[in-house]
Amino acid sequence: MSSPGFLILLYALVAVSLSYGCAHEAPASVETADQPSGTRSASTWPEHAERSKGAPTPPDDDRYRLPAAQDRTLTIFLDSQTFEYLEDGKVLLSGTISSGTAADPTPAGDFRILSKVLNKTSGKYRNFIDEPTPMPYSLQFYGNYYIHEGWVTGHPESPGCIYLNFADARLLYHRMRVGDRIQVRAEGVARPANP
Repeated sequence: MSSPGFLILLYALVAVSLSYGCAHEAPASVETADQPSGTRSASTWPEHAERSKGAPTPPDDDRYRLPAAQDRTLTIFLDSQTFEYLEDGKVLLSGTISSGTAADPTPAGDFRILSKVLNKTSGKYRNFIDEPTPMPYSLQFYGNYYIHEGWVTGHPESPGCIYLNFADARLLYHRMRVGDRIQVRAEGVARPANP
């Protein structure tokens, strides 16, 4: 029989391997910048991602019930490994990220969301059990670079993508739309949220 320490280590390795990796290949996009708004078919992502996963919107989180904003911007600060998300000039959400390493840096600049994919998997990286690495709540912002749920340590850990924790990734996926602004800055610190 296995020792408890071994089982804990095995569980930790599986958890890390399931959350690590980025696509770095052409996306299997569901909603794209080329798709006219209002033309979603039954095979495209739903307005509220949680419906397709069977997980209800958190009943105690009013941010899911806010009306749509006119202006939405997500800013990533690489040196502080933080982000802030603004709607109509107000910081709705801020938190910690893990971005690309020095060997595989996250590109800096001004971008737009190119596609949203609820249950994306990596086309390049495989996890501990040799399956494509999951990239839930993916927001494509440049080429084959995505913002998605992943292992967040507050340090550069990814092969180029930007990792968010589950709650932050889910809310951003819910609130943001294709065409919204993504700013990746080399320096700066996110302001606290003031919802």
